[in-house]
Amino acid sequence: SREDAAEMVYWKDIPTDSNYVSPLKNDEEEIKYLTFEPDQGGWNNIRMAMETAVTLAHAMGRTLVLPPSQGMYLLHKNEKGQKNRFTFSDFFHFDSVETEHAGVDIISMKEFLEKEIMSGQMVDKITLKPTFPPGNRTDWDGVQRDMAKKLDKWFRTFTTNPIWSFDRCVVGMPAKPGPEGPKHLAALDKKVKEVNMQKRSAKYTGNPVSVDGPPLERLAEMYNHRSKICIYDEQFQDAKVMHMMGDNDSGARLLVHFYAFLFFEDWKQDVWTKRFVRDH
Repeated sequence: SREDAAEMVYWKDIPTDSNYVSPLKNDEEEIKYLTFEPDQGGWNNIRMAMETAVTLAHAMGRTLVLPPSQGMYLLHKNEKGQKNRFTFSDFFHFDSVETEHAGVDIISMKEFLEKEIMSGQMVDKITLKPTFPPGNRTDWDGVQRDMAKKLDKWFRTFTTNPIWSFDRCVVGMPAKPGPEGPKHLAALDKKVKEVNMQKRSAKYTGNPVSVDGPPLERLAEMYNHRSKICIYDEQFQDAKVMHMMGDNDSGARLLVHFYAFLFFEDWKQDVWTKRFVRDH
């Protein structure tokens, strides 16, 4: 219909997009990281979780650490001569994405382990002693998934592991770092909960909020059946390494599209992120 056509726009390149940097990126010299575990499902689930991890890393202003190449579910056939170990760089041109965008920083797992771990800078959360990867191994490329799980399990012992269940909460990204942004998001959360879920759903069914709508309206629409906002607050902002877990038992599997999971207080950051994923 003409009404539907009026809502559509053709794709066009916006040159200034390549200069955009998250307002949460640390201006200090200290580099902060986001690591993640590949999803345990099939390729579409693996790709979707990776996409969400990439957008989380940019939104947080963190350097993304790519998992090592490994066997992936349904992609690990053993016919002679057939490649059966993969890293995400086999499917996505991360080198050019990083070169093109000022706010995107990506390194390999090997680089991360050699730079940040083998120097003894990371400590176990329980023993408070320096921790090192299983077998002091830094090159994990080419391992089977079962072996990669040992690395995943070790990562959980020294990193910050948010339990952000996509089925129960949306992840709130404040418009600026520090205490004020999270406080504002918490206030929005309180206001949203003043209206019960059924009334919220009815209000926005067939009546979507504009992309530049007020944060309260955009958040209320995004809640849907979920009960809370999981805020990227000062505790998370200060963490050296955020590690996103990838299994059901963790309660934090990233089995969700980023646009249904990340809420940006700043609507411009929201639409930039959607353009970024669309373009790459």
